[in-house]
Amino acid sequence: MFTLAPFRRVLISGVRALCLFTLTFVVPVGVSAAVERCRPAVPEVALRDSVGGKIVPLRQTDVWPSFPGGREVMDDYVDSCFAAAGLPEASVTRYAVKVRFIVEKDGTVARARIVEGVSDSIDNAVLAVLAKMPKWTPGQKDGQVVRTGYGTTLGVPVAKEHVRTLPEFPGGEDVLLKYVYSKLRRAGAAKYKGPRVKIVACFVVRADGSVSDVEILRHGRAVLDDAVLSALRGMPKWTPGTVDGKPVNVRYVLPFTFGKNK
Repeated sequence: MFTLAPFRRVLISGVRALCLFTLTFVVPVGVSAAVERCRPAVPEVALRDSVGGKIVPLRQTDVWPSFPGGREVMDDYVDSCFAAAGLPEASVTRYAVKVRFIVEKDGTVARARIVEGVSDSIDNAVLAVLAKMPKWTPGQKDGQVVRTGYGTTLGVPVAKEHVRTLPEFPGGEDVLLKYVYSKLRRAGAAKYKGPRVKIVACFVVRADGSVSDVEILRHGRAVLDDAVLSALRGMPKWTPGTVDGKPVNVRYVLPFTFGKNK
């Protein structure tokens, strides 16, 4: 048994004043699915800080550093900080600011910087939030606590200011669902009858309509993960989304459910 829920979250990225920015908005749906954070983009080679010593890339750690309570709690904390700073309350539309920082051995967040920002005021607000974050649980490698390089995206609530259109799969969403189902059926994944498994995948519809950056955010069984990745990577070109009439990159988060309902 296999079901495919409607799109849960869409990130639109484009260019304004030579600065890469991202607008985020959530599409309300009736089906809930816990979406884990996307694997941050981190360097593969360990770096050396002249002050604090070796910085271990996230993917080379055995235990990732974590905000107290997890990612969902961190997002709520960030929202509360932005609200206290006078930014708009959490809304459908959000700017996404990509950041990098170091989680020190004692859990302190240090050396934060903006990788892809929006404006000086918003970027500074993000850096201020990072500067006063509570201590994290530090990362570990080979049983030892280590300094860890960490990269992620923080959503900054903003007022609706832009005219947006979403990308469209050739023939519309119903045809997309049929396409994905047919690919999963050919791979044998649609016939899975084991315990209920939820998988969350994401992909980018680029400004030229091509599909890229397909990855799993929430893993299920390996064979089902592979089937989902293969189905999404094989999609034909879409009609691209736009912001203020200009084609932009759009990122989708799409949940799948396999197996028996309890």
